[in-house]
Amino acid sequence: MAPGPHNQDRSRMLSTGKVAQLLSVTPDTVLKWIKSGRLRAKRTAGGHYRIDQHDLDHLTDDSVDSQPAVEGGFLYCWEYFATGGEPGQNCLDCLVYRARARRCYEMSDLGEETGYSGAYCINSCDACSYYREVVRRPRRVLVVTESAELRRRLQHESSGSRIEVEFACSEYECSAACHSFNPEYVVIDSSLSKSVRASLCFHLAADPRIPGVQIILTNGADDSPVTDETGKSIDRAISHTFELAELEDHIIGLEVKQAARA
Repeated sequence: MAPGPHNQDRSRMLSTGKVAQLLSVTPDTVLKWIKSGRLRAKRTAGGHYRIDQHDLDHLTDDSVDSQPAVEGGFLYCWEYFATGGEPGQNCLDCLVYRARARRCYEMSDLGEETGYSGAYCINSCDACSYYREVVRRPRRVLVVTESAELRRRLQHESSGSRIEVEFACSEYECSAACHSFNPEYVVIDSSLSKSVRASLCFHLAADPRIPGVQIILTNGADDSPVTDETGKSIDRAISHTFELAELEDHIIGLEVKQAARA
């Protein structure tokens, strides 16, 4: 019996192992492509990734060879532009490399006198292939909250979002997530006590594992500053009852404003 349309659709969906076999890479590399946004995938009810055969057409030989995925599915600019896997001396001398900055475009207005080389910068960030790649990939966001309802709702909203979200409910879990998840943004729920929020901000700002992290505090009844010693830009522009789409728009908006300074 010929397969029906539904079965034909299912037959086009490949496992990460099958994709790895077809492309002569490891399954871990395929997972990194998915997490970086380079390869589209869907999740099954059991949580496994499945890739449509047609999406493999977007993975040309050049993109696979010249832009290898790295830990966490993220490429620093000096890795993206590296030749033969090694960054050029102009990158090694640049402030972005020395600071291990995740978003080079946030530093592009500092000027050469600060050590910013801008070796691969062109007319605008929008014209830069690296910027376009970074902007469209999923953002890793750690949400620190004790609210089971917020966790449940955000997990439900995560399908199709450009936000890859993890949760922590304590300072210990937050520290562990910084090691395993390596967040780019941390959202701290205003329902946590002021002392806990202050401690989280202080330690997140000083954590060498996440040097480029941005901290977002949700609005709450107590809107006074939790600390004046973080050295980080702390944002309060998102509501306590935020939805994932609202957080996504807020983060992308922040990055667009930062890039526009270039």
